[in-house]
Amino acid sequence: MQAWLEESQVRLIGVIAAGGFGKSALIAKLIVKISDPVEEFAEKVWTTFSQAYPFAVWGRWLLDKFGQVAPEKDDDLIIALCNALQSKRYLLVLDNLETLLQANGQWKDEAYHQFLLRWLSSESRSIILVTSREQPALPDNTINQSRWQRLDGLSIDAGVRLLQELEIQGDDSQLSQFVNQAGGHPLLLKLAAGLLHAADEADISEWKHNIFQVLGLHRDDPEANIAKILDASINRLTPNLQNLLFNLSVYRLAFDREAATVMLSEQEVTEAELHQLTKRSLLQEKKQQGIWKFQFQPLIQGYLQQKGENQTQAHQKAIAYYEQRRKPQLLPSDKLEAVAEYLEIFHHNCETGQYLQALNIIEHQTNPDDRYSSCDKLLQLRGYNAVRLTLYERLLQKWKPENQQEVLSFVNACKVYGDVLQFLDRREEALQNYQQALEFYREIGVRLGEANTLKAIGDVLQFLARREEALQNYQQALGFYREIGDRLGEANTLTAIGDVLQFLHRREEALQNYQQALVFYREIGDRLGEANTLTAIGDVLQFLHRREEALQNYQQALGFYREIGDRLGEANTLTAIGDVLQFLDRREEALQNYQQALVFYREIGARLGEANILQEFGKLQDEPAQGLQYLQQAQNLYIQIGDIYSQSRNLLFLADVHVVVGNKDAALDSLHQAAELAASINYEPLIEYTQTKIAKINSVSLSSNKQKLKMWFQRGWVKLAFFFFFGLMIFLCLWLLLHH
Repeated sequence: MQAWLEESQVRLIGVIAAGGFGKSALIAKLIVKISDPVEEFAEKVWTTFSQAYPFAVWGRWLLDKFGQVAPEKDDDLIIALCNALQSKRYLLVLDNLETLLQANGQWKDEAYHQFLLRWLSSESRSIILVTSREQPALPDNTINQSRWQRLDGLSIDAGVRLLQELEIQGDDSQLSQFVNQAGGHPLLLKLAAGLLHAADEADISEWKHNIFQVLGLHRDDPEANIAKILDASINRLTPNLQNLLFNLSVYRLAFDREAATVMLSEQEVTEAELHQLTKRSLLQEKKQQGIWKFQFQPLIQGYLQQKGENQTQAHQKAIAYYEQRRKPQLLPSDKLEAVAEYLEIFHHNCETGQYLQALNIIEHQTNPDDRYSSCDKLLQLRGYNAVRLTLYERLLQKWKPENQQEVLSFVNACKVYGDVLQFLDRREEALQNYQQALEFYREIGVRLGEANTLKAIGDVLQFLARREEALQNYQQALGFYREIGDRLGEANTLTAIGDVLQFLHRREEALQNYQQALVFYREIGDRLGEANTLTAIGDVLQFLHRREEALQNYQQALGFYREIGDRLGEANTLTAIGDVLQFLDRREEALQNYQQALVFYREIGARLGEANILQEFGKLQDEPAQGLQYLQQAQNLYIQIGDIYSQSRNLLFLADVHVVVGNKDAALDSLHQAAELAASINYEPLIEYTQTKIAKINSVSLSSNKQKLKMWFQRGWVKLAFFFFFGLMIFLCLWLLLHH
C-alpha cells in the first residue's frame, strides 16, 4: 500500500474486509508510516461514517475543514470539493464507507458516486483512503486510478505478535494454534484475549479448558463467534459495569469519563474502569487534547444495542448530558460543530418517541431577539439543508400526534419540510407537501399557518413559472395576513406579488406593491426586508429607465446591507449600481463598484457573482486582449458551476471581441458553441440570435471580398496590365489562324 501511494496516477486506495478485521487500524498505521520529505500533505482529514451523512452535509463540512467557502447550491459541491482537493495535497480518509451503500451495493446518495468518478478522472496530488466491508461499484476505466486491498485475516506470525502485544503468554506453537482457531480474525483475537485476562488465564500453557471448545466457536463463522465471546466477556463484568456498557452504547459520538458517569446513577465512573473495558476490547480509546475519549467498534456497538433491553433511561440521561453541554446562544457565523449537541438531543428524543421535544430543540430560539438563532435556522443559513431534510423526514415518518398541541406542531413541521424541499430544488414534492399542510391548517382553523402555506405555495409556483397561479395564492395569503394583523407576513407577500408582476412586465403595479411593503418593513424595523425591497424598487426603476431614482434606492439598500453585515446583499447591490452607472456612461465609477463587488463575491465564495463581474469587466475593456482575458475567466467559472445559459451568453461577448480584432474563425467558433449550448437547454431566443450573428459575419465577409476585388480592378496599373494581356491573347489567336 505504501508503494501505491507513490504511483502518480493513483487517486484512491481502499481496504475491504468484514467487520472487526482491522481495516481502520491498518489505515491508521499507514498514515503514521507515510513520510514524504519532499512534499508533505497540507492536511490529513479522517471521516468516520457512523451514519449515512448526505453528501451535501459531508461536502460542506469538509470544505469548512479546508478553510474554503462552500457554494450556495448543493449541485456545485462536487466541483467545489474536487477543486479544493486539487488546490493542495490532502490525505482524505473515508472510514466505514459501507454505511453509504444500500444492501444491493447501490449508493444511498448518488452524489458520492458522482464525486468519486469526477475525482478519479482529475489531475491531483491528493489521495483518498477508503475502508469498507464491500467494494463500491466503479467503472472499469477507473481501474488505473484506484487500488483495492482485501484483508482475509492475520497471518499466523502477525496473529502471534498481536497476542504477545495483548500480553497473552505461551510458546510459539500454542500461540499459533490459538491464531489458527480464531481464523486470524483480529477482533476475535482481541476479545478472546480480553476474556482470558478476565478469567486469569492469560498463560495458554496453563489452560485447563480450551476457550474455543468451551464457547463452541467455529473457525468459519467469525461473527457468531464474536457474539458468543461478547456474551462471555459481558457476563464476567460486575453488574455495574454491565449496566454501564449497555447504557454507553446509546452514544453516537465519542465520549469522555464525564459523559460515562452520567450513565450510572449516584456513582462516579473512573477512567480506570473505562480503560478496563478497553483492555477487554469492548471499547476503543484515544487521547484528544489531553482528555481520554472512548467509543465502540461498530460491530460491538450494534450487538450491544440489539442485545440491550429498554434503553429509554439511557437515552434520557444522554439528553440531560447534552443539554448541559450545548452552546447556549447560536450565532450566524457558527459552523456545523456548534449544533452537534442539539442534533444529539434531537436523536435521543426521537429514540424515546418524544417527537415534540425533538422538534422543540432544533427550533429553540437561543436569542429571543434574533429569530435566526435556532439550530434549524443556523443549518439553513449555513446551507446544510440536507441535514434539515433528514431531521424532518425522521419526525414526519414516525410521529403520531396525540393532542392538539402536537397536531399543530406536526403540521408546522410539515410546512417547514416543504420549505426544505424547496431549498433543495425538489419543487413538485414541496408543492405536494404544502398542499397537505394547507389541508391540515384549514381543518384545525389556524389562519396564520394557512397564510404562511399559501405564500409558500406561491413561491413554488413562481419558480415553476406558473405565475398567474402564484399570484392567486399570494392574494389569498395577503387577505389572511391583513385579517390577523401580521405586518411582516403582509410585507413579505406584497414583495412576492411585486416579484411576480415584474416577471409579467406589469412594472408600475410591481412598484406600487414594493412601496407598500417598504412602509411595513420600516414600521416593524426589519432592516433586511427594507434593504431587499429598496433593491427590488431599484430594479423596477432601472427597467423603467428612471436610472437616477434607481441609483438612489440602490445606495440606500447598500447602507442597510453594510449595517447588518450582509456581504452577499452588499455585493449584489454594488453590481446593480455598476449596471446603472454603465447606462449613465459613468464607466470609471461602474468599474469601481464592480471591483468592490468582486472582492466580496470572492470572500464569500459566490462564484456566479464573481463570473458575472468578470464578464462586465470584459465588456468594458478598451483593449480587446484584456477583454478576452476577463471573458475567458468568466467562461471558466461558468463551466465550473455548470451554468449552461451563462456559458452560452458569455460566448456571444467573446465572439464580439473576436470580430473586433478581425479573428472571424474564432468568432464563428464561439457562436457555434453558443448555439449548441443554447440548444441543449432549449432556449430558442439565444439559438436564433447566434444564427443571425453567424449569417451576418458570413455576409460581411463575402461583401468584403467583393469590395476588395472591385477596388483592386480600379487601380491604374491593374487596368493597363489587363488590357495588355487581353490584346496579347487576341494577337496569338489571329497568328494561329493565319498559320493554319
